[in-house]
Amino acid sequence: MVASFPLRVREVSGEWRQPSPTPGDSTRFVALLAGGDGVPDGFRLTRGDPADADPVERRIEVDQTNSSWVVGEAVVVKWITEPLVGPQPAAERLRRLAEAGFAATPRLRGLAEWSTPDGHWVPVVVASDLVPEATDGWTWCLEEARVALGLRSGASQPFATALGELTGVMHQALADGPTGPIADHGDFHVGQVLRTPAGRLFVIDFDGNPTLTPQQRAAHRPAAYDVAGMLVSLENVGHVVRRYDPQLAEADVVAWTDRVQGEFLDGYRSVADALLDLDLLEPLMLDQIHRELAYADSHLPRWRYVPEAALRRRGLS
Repeated sequence: MVASFPLRVREVSGEWRQPSPTPGDSTRFVALLAGGDGVPDGFRLTRGDPADADPVERRIEVDQTNSSWVVGEAVVVKWITEPLVGPQPAAERLRRLAEAGFAATPRLRGLAEWSTPDGHWVPVVVASDLVPEATDGWTWCLEEARVALGLRSGASQPFATALGELTGVMHQALADGPTGPIADHGDFHVGQVLRTPAGRLFVIDFDGNPTLTPQQRAAHRPAAYDVAGMLVSLENVGHVVRRYDPQLAEADVVAWTDRVQGEFLDGYRSVADALLDLDLLEPLMLDQIHRELAYADSHLPRWRYVPEAALRRRGLS
């Protein structure tokens, strides 16, 4: 093992895993990306532009599958602590976006991959720019809905058309051809979209849907898969708002949902209409709702009310 190399992979109860990072590991990884040091057998590095970050670290304390740390208030280092099973989609997606010059994802500073025993390269650490003052998608989108529905004072900041346009540009960068499948995001919802105070949007987390097998996550799919995921997500925002403000009329929430979904689709089609098969949207949206129900049952019981509300709206409860 290369001296001070911060990555460790070991077999635990029959699964290959990377243990959670310890303080200092993220700083060492950023330094490794900036230097020319080699890596041990079984690992490989993709280096982007070196980051100028001081060694002060803080952990991002939110619910998430993996472990993310901020180094020097400049770089986010995400450590993959799930079982390391390939294939895994993130590295391919991030490289495609970088090669296409897609600017609406935090700039990739570098990533490390490990070769599984069956020969798949899987990311173990990803470093990218911290987006200053950005708000996570659920926070800003819920606030937009509450303002639009009269629960909060203030002016709303239109977002749905721009989100659709951004999605179209992203899909063009990920497309295998002008009309065929794409290397899709795979888990596309508002929680994967950061927003800055100026309204700029950034897409994050290209690891794929955690309810799918590794092979399914890495597969290329129709663009409608991501579009349907975002449409369901925008509907879910309305369900969450009404859950905590039940005095709201269902018709008002539906009207807001219909409006932002329509603006999102209009924005998308203005950029990447040739990629989108509209006939796939309804069945894929229903599939997404059922997968969210299954995920709630196995991982997040408190979320179950959301897919249940979506099924009731469709007369399927």
